[in-house]
Amino acid sequence: MSRLPYGKYAAYLRKSRIDLEAEARGEEDTYKRHMRILIELSKRYGITITEIYSEKPATSGERISERPEMIRLLEDVENEQWTGILVVEVERLARGDTMDQGIVANAFKYSNTLIVTPMRVYDPQNSDDEEYFEFGLFMSRREFKTTTRRLQGGRVDGVRDGRYVGNTPPYGYQRVKLPGKGWSLEPNTDQAPIVRLIFSLYTDPDPEKRMGTARLAKHLNTMGVPTARNSKWTVATINGLLRNPVYIGRVRWGSRPLIKRRDGKSRPRKPRDQWVEVVGMHPPLIDEATFDLAQNIMQDHGHTPAPRGKISNPLAGLIRCDICGGPMVLRPYGDKNPSSIICPSQDCPNVSSYFHIIEERLLQSLREWLKSYKAQWKDKQPKTKRTDQMKLKAHEEMLKSLRKKFDDLNNQKNEAHNLLELKVYSIEVFMERSQSLAKQIDEIRETIAQAEKEIELEQKRIAARVETIPKVEHVIEVYQKTDDPGKKNAMLKSVVEQATYRKERGGRWNPEAINQFTLVLYPKLPKI
Repeated sequence: MSRLPYGKYAAYLRKSRIDLEAEARGEEDTYKRHMRILIELSKRYGITITEIYSEKPATSGERISERPEMIRLLEDVENEQWTGILVVEVERLARGDTMDQGIVANAFKYSNTLIVTPMRVYDPQNSDDEEYFEFGLFMSRREFKTTTRRLQGGRVDGVRDGRYVGNTPPYGYQRVKLPGKGWSLEPNTDQAPIVRLIFSLYTDPDPEKRMGTARLAKHLNTMGVPTARNSKWTVATINGLLRNPVYIGRVRWGSRPLIKRRDGKSRPRKPRDQWVEVVGMHPPLIDEATFDLAQNIMQDHGHTPAPRGKISNPLAGLIRCDICGGPMVLRPYGDKNPSSIICPSQDCPNVSSYFHIIEERLLQSLREWLKSYKAQWKDKQPKTKRTDQMKLKAHEEMLKSLRKKFDDLNNQKNEAHNLLELKVYSIEVFMERSQSLAKQIDEIRETIAQAEKEIELEQKRIAARVETIPKVEHVIEVYQKTDDPGKKNAMLKSVVEQATYRKERGGRWNPEAINQFTLVLYPKLPKI
């Protein structure tokens, strides 16, 4: 068997739904079995696995965005960190849609990273290997869609029978196993009274005593009542609870189906009329009259949403609260008072300020930063640095001895494989020994290349400074001449990463307090 190119190799592990079902039947842990296969594969090709990307067992295999280890792997592959990735089968890399498969295929192709499996080594630069790889991903996606349709059909049938098919029970309930197949709900003794209290306060017969969603959230937080996830109550949490028909003994499926957007994230789309909603097997916590009254109150107190995709705040997404870390938002007050920038978090003590004052402060901070940055640049005019000849010569002399050491380390690596086969080494000890040897080789290679990298990095820093100054100058010059808030927002985001805002002293009618806030600017510098 021919050896693979010298370099750094990693392994990727992910359990499929079939693997989890097999483990539930008492079969061996999938990751242990796969690691034996990949270690034997590394010995066959004379390479060393120096890192393992291992997804958590419950991680979904459908989307890249739902697999944190896959995201980390692709980032490292795109940065050309690995010569090759070992995996038991290419289907483990991507089972998502065509877009996700394209992301995986392009990441390996443009970084020239090999995919090493027990059946085949895929070279993304080879047209035949590329075709085999894409075909394997296609078949994996087809298998996944078939399995998904079967599972979704079973969930719909369960809902029609009145069972609860969700994995997480709604607040106020806990899941209970039915005698036959499936699950239902029963009241949670600690949470059910809180649900009744929320509906009672929201639908009080006296409209003057009713609590809105914001007051309810604050009231529950003051009482120290935790949510289902032991976090604080928010307006969105209260709204979701009040709208949920599970509290009148019903189960529903498909009312807000999730769809995948271009960014790979799942979001609910508009409600549709084809959802399934039936009387459930669980007891209700609220009577229907109270629930209907709550829906009517929410409808009467609703407001018209802002036009979709239209930006009315030039500082949208740029200003963050320095106390709680959340985004600051624009609060218009009509003709009564100027618009303000506020922190929407109810318990955050950060005091709001007028929008036009914060906007001017941000522009002034950008001007001051640019002045300082230009002064720093003036003292460091671009010039080519000569390489230290003595240091380079020392590296060249060192290389001669390092090549011999490289051969010795390879022999030690082969010996580690033999000790694993003889069961002198456990897998854990073998991995530790292999990683230690690989680290020594990498340190030697990195030492040789360090001098050349310093020159290249300095040239990139010079280019970054030359590009940044004109861009910031342009934004400062044309910002006030533009009336479109969306264009203003785009201009600021091109040169500002974010800014943090803090104001601890209020007093709208106190002239001194109006301008007493802290705004810390984080300019957007080109990444090297």
